[in-house]
Amino acid sequence: MAETKKKVVGLPRKTYWHLYSLQNLQSDKLIKVINKILKKDYVLIK
Repeated sequence: MAETKKKVVGLPRKTYWHLYSLQNLQSDKLIKVINKILKKDYVLIK
């Protein structure tokens, strides 16, 4: 029997962040996101 590979399709990485979505993050996740915003890897939307 031939094996079939299932391709797992996920959501794209979130690169644009809104101020309201940052309020709901855990503190360790918030720190990672803020550091990436400061490095200009992510974009902050007002």
